[in-house]
Amino acid sequence: MSEQTIGAVLEADHHLIDSHFAAFAASLTGGEPSVRDLAAAAEGLRHHIWVEEEFHFPPLRAAGQIGPIMVMLLEHGKLWDLLDAMEAGLAAGESVADHWAELEPLLEAHNMKEERILYPSGDSLLDAATVDVIRRAMSEPMPQGWVCEMAGRSG
Repeated sequence: MSEQTIGAVLEADHHLIDSHFAAFAASLTGGEPSVRDLAAAAEGLRHHIWVEEEFHFPPLRAAGQIGPIMVMLLEHGKLWDLLDAMEAGLAAGESVADHWAELEPLLEAHNMKEERILYPSGDSLLDAATVDVIRRAMSEPMPQGWVCEMAGRSG
């Protein structure tokens, strides 16, 4: 049996992150937003963004995928900023429903584009050594203080 493609690994990570966001969304409808579920979702999404921006996107950009990568970077920045706003809002005891209403469809559309465009490109363009680096990064901690390239530029 063959090992999963790196695209399949990244897509599976999307699903795991989505499950944390689903738990958070359920807590919102219950009237008691779950800081724990948001923290798990945010940590997972930020780590995923780190892996993509540091290890997956650079070789794709070098291979000519400049337009799609720029779109993904801009969306990462928006997602990052929304996560910051949601975490700050919860910490201040404020409603984050509006931020969630913006983040949820953006994340869904973003993931679909990655899964249909960038992940198949990566599966066909990336060499085995790069794939191994990405696989290792998936299980390594994100460096403390790392922030995505376009964070703070979405407003």
